[in-house]
Amino acid sequence: MHSLKRLFITVKTQLDGIVDDFENHEAVAGVAIKDLETWRSNTRIHQHRLQKMMGQFESQLAELADEAATWSARAVKVREADEQKALECVKRMVRAQQQSKLVATQLQATQQQYAKMESDLANIQNQLHTLSTQKAVFAARQNRIQLQSGLKGGRDNPVEQAQKIFSRWEEAIAGAELTSPEPINTDPFADSFAQEEDALALKILLDELTAKASPAKNVAVKTDPEQEN
Repeated sequence: MHSLKRLFITVKTQLDGIVDDFENHEAVAGVAIKDLETWRSNTRIHQHRLQKMMGQFESQLAELADEAATWSARAVKVREADEQKALECVKRMVRAQQQSKLVATQLQATQQQYAKMESDLANIQNQLHTLSTQKAVFAARQNRIQLQSGLKGGRDNPVEQAQKIFSRWEEAIAGAELTSPEPINTDPFADSFAQEEDALALKILLDELTAKASPAKNVAVKTDPEQEN
C-alpha cells in the first residue's frame, strides 16, 4: 500500500508539472466556451422579447386599421346631417392612420433587429460547435503529450515503477512459499496402508528381477559340461 501511494504521488507530481508548463489551456478554453454559451442564452432571451414586441405591434396595427375604417365610415354616414361631426370623424381617422404608420415603422425596425439576432444566434451556435470540437481534439493531443512526457521521465517512469512494485510483490510471495514448511501427515491409519503398498511394490520389483535372472542361470549350468568335454 505504501509503495502504491508513493507511485501515485510521483505520477501526480509529474503530471502537475506538465500541466503548469501547458498553462492549462484546456481550462482557459472551457471558460471561453462557457462565456459564449452565456452570450447565446442572452441572445435567445432578447430575441424572445423582440418576438413579443412584434406580436404587440401587429396587434396595434390591426386595431388602428379597424379604428381608421370605423371613423371613415362614420364620417361618410353623418356628413349630410352634420358636416362638423363628419370632419371630426375624418380627423380621428387621419390620427389613427398616422399612429398606424408610426407603429408600422417600429414593427419594421423590430423585425430587422430580430432577423439580425437570428443571424447572430446561428453564428454563435456554429462557433460553439467548432470550438467544442477543437477543445476536445486539442485536449486529447495535450493529454497524449503529457502521458508521453510522464513515461519518458527516466527513473521516475510510472510504468517502470509499477512493474517494480509487482516484481517485488511476486518475489515476496515466492520467498514465503519456499520458507513455508510442508504439511506433516498425522494420519497413522493412512500411513500403514502406504507402507504396505510400498513394501508390496518392492516385493513385486524383486520378483521381476529374480525372474529375469533365472533363465540366464539355467543356460550357464547347461553349458558347463560341454566345456569340460
